[in-house]
Amino acid sequence: MASGEMSDAEFLAFNLAWMEAVLPCLCDGGVFGTFIDWRGYPIVHTAACRSGLVPLNLVVWAKSNAGMGSLYRSHHELLPLFKNGTAPHFNNIELGKKGRWRSNVWTYPGASSLGSDARRGLQDHPTVKPTVMIEDALLDLTNRGDIVMDPFLGSGSTLISAESTGRLCRGVELDPLYVDVIVRRYEAASGEAAVLVETGESFRELTARRAEDASRSESLEAEPCAQNDEGHHHLAFGRARE
Repeated sequence: MASGEMSDAEFLAFNLAWMEAVLPCLCDGGVFGTFIDWRGYPIVHTAACRSGLVPLNLVVWAKSNAGMGSLYRSHHELLPLFKNGTAPHFNNIELGKKGRWRSNVWTYPGASSLGSDARRGLQDHPTVKPTVMIEDALLDLTNRGDIVMDPFLGSGSTLISAESTGRLCRGVELDPLYVDVIVRRYEAASGEAAVLVETGESFRELTARRAEDASRSESLEAEPCAQNDEGHHHLAFGRARE
């Protein structure tokens, strides 16, 4: 969205801002990557290098279906990878020594493809990533028990993939509607109940309580305010703040 709505200068500033916010959380030798199309790639690469990250590789995600495009329809996304610091990065491939045969061309069905688990989430989010692709990436670059951070959690694919591979996910999502999508996808995929740490409520309990609070607030708004003889309000209700 930012790539399509911002000028080049604005998009560069946006990428510099979020990358610099994330880097203090990334360990020495940690791997950093972000999905981007060919138009936004030069700016993302510039922002990462200005932030002190070292280019590691450029992955091409080859999709089974082509998307939109003016001259040629886009059949891929790019995933530039960078390393933080000077320590060696995790490498669970080592040219197949550990039983994993991988290249920098990843072939996975996109969200528009039949049979892709991402297709089921497309109705709730426009850029759902297939969990099997994220799972493979986590198996390549991290070890069991490691913390994986996703500052644009979106539909929750990284969270689900971390759960299924024994990693821990720390995610950030700005849009409350997508947070609900994330929790529902996580619960459906894992069979676990999500719990709000602040109150100890399950997602189901929290949803019911907030719906009840909203209903009560709307009911109060609909009631006429009591007035004294001079016509001045001495009792009024406003919408409850969450």
